[in-house]
Amino acid sequence: MITELTLNNSNKIPLVGLGTWRMAEVTYDSVLTALKAGYRHIDTATIYNNEEEVGRAIADSGIARTELFITTKLWNDDHDDVGAAFDLSLKKLGLEYVDLYLMHWPVPTRVESYKQMEKIFNSGKAKAIGVSNFTIRHLDSFLLQVTVTPTVNQVEFNPFLNQKELLNYCQSKNIVLEAYGPLTHAHKLSDDRLATMAEKYGKSPAQIMLRWSTQQGIVVLPKSQTKSRIIENLTIFDFTISDADMAEISSWNEDARFCNDPTDMP
Repeated sequence: MITELTLNNSNKIPLVGLGTWRMAEVTYDSVLTALKAGYRHIDTATIYNNEEEVGRAIADSGIARTELFITTKLWNDDHDDVGAAFDLSLKKLGLEYVDLYLMHWPVPTRVESYKQMEKIFNSGKAKAIGVSNFTIRHLDSFLLQVTVTPTVNQVEFNPFLNQKELLNYCQSKNIVLEAYGPLTHAHKLSDDRLATMAEKYGKSPAQIMLRWSTQQGIVVLPKSQTKSRIIENLTIFDFTISDADMAEISSWNEDARFCNDPTDMP
């Protein structure tokens, strides 16, 4: 069973990572629990205000740095000096490098800012760079103006926000799609169709949603503060959803967003 993907720069990325948005004071405990449970992929960002807690958990885990995949992101207010913003993130994390550095949103200066990110990539302090919340429209012009093709586009994605066209586009460009909000921030976990599918496979509704994504080659970043759910969200590689059921789940799309919509960003 495939548990990781190869990025377009040949680096490996685990298919399941721990999202840390809005974890606040429980960040350290949640990240440490996840690492002890077998997670090797942790996703944070400047705007989450928890890079220091993530870094402490990494240090206290005792896990070799080379076994981990750590992501952080450039916030919208920090584009005037990308290098300084990145160095501050690195300092807070207590790391010599990150595995992935993402532009959090497609701000108007995205091309110029990304060229600064390319310098960070070339320095080796970021093993890969990419973007987040980019639509096809954003990517179309952007890709013509940058040198290093983004390895990842991290967007809100789940069965109820099935951005299939964006997925196909990214895969055609050899860009891995990462899903934040892969569990709809719990808004759809009680959906009757999902419950029926979960019962059929003897899995939880969350596991069905995560498996649906990973079977399509999408990296998922579920967030949980509960040990049992942290473990549950990683336990999705011992079953396969049939083609017919994959199609059924894909038909549930409602374009339901629970985070900001980047569609109209210039």
